[in-house]
Amino acid sequence: MRELTADLLGPLPARLAEEVALLLAAEGVEVTLALVPTGTLVRVAPADLERALGIIAEEYPDGLDTAARRHGDAPPAPAPPDRDVPARWFGRGSWLVIALAAACWGVFIAEETAGGSQSRDTLLRFGASRPAHVRTGEWWRLVTALFLHIGPRHLLANVATLLVLGPALTAALGAGRFALVYVVAGAAGNALSYLLTPPDVVSAGASGAILGVLGALGGQRLRFAASARYRGWQVLAALLAYLAIAVGAEPGVDTMAHLGGLAAGLGLGLVVPPLAREPTAHDRRLSLACGVAALALVVAAYAALLAAR
Repeated sequence: MRELTADLLGPLPARLAEEVALLLAAEGVEVTLALVPTGTLVRVAPADLERALGIIAEEYPDGLDTAARRHGDAPPAPAPPDRDVPARWFGRGSWLVIALAAACWGVFIAEETAGGSQSRDTLLRFGASRPAHVRTGEWWRLVTALFLHIGPRHLLANVATLLVLGPALTAALGAGRFALVYVVAGAAGNALSYLLTPPDVVSAGASGAILGVLGALGGQRLRFAASARYRGWQVLAALLAYLAIAVGAEPGVDTMAHLGGLAAGLGLGLVVPPLAREPTAHDRRLSLACGVAALALVVAAYAALLAAR
């Protein structure tokens, strides 16, 4: 493999090398990092070199040397010469994305065991959203519905999309802020659906929360470009692809929940600051507060569901 840095600059500071590797990986370029005593090398296959140079030129218009000076305070990581390590495909906090996917699968299995995920009565017992119920004070359905799915195709489409988009946002925000965006955007989508859909419609699914993740990626790209691992066109392409999958997967798609989650995620992405590469005490406190708030909302919703049974 040819060393990309050999034609651009000497070994890069560790943080900049990881940033470049994540950028190239998001564009589909196979990347490895080589740790050397004086820094970190970013390596790509010779066939990908020209494309990689174009991506870097677009992302760093002032050149890698200018970016390197911004990261120059990071000491090089000690390592044996020319030791290749795989570039990190999952960012900070990606364990939460996997946990959310596992939770959706677990709830789905419980639905199937209790009477079927496509049974109206089962869905309502497990916390699906229905405007007539929400109007009687069952607010918690706006949250519990995020973990329910109607049929296996619905579940597979949502979990697959979450596993694709989630790591990009956790790389920018970390687990705590990601959790807040996911839960709040999903609940906001269900709230819009509650306001605008007929009172007897039963709806469920993580679609609003997942579109909130996509919206937050777009907001991060607009406001905090350096933290976004997706370009603007990639966010738009992902949105169109997701809508095509969601609309084609099952009849009766809750469009209002989709739009509400997307809009809420975009707004949160514009105002929630990205997690610093070297978090300060304030950064950690903010992340912890966001994570605790999201967890408290989910726990309160399920406590209300159990109390109502």
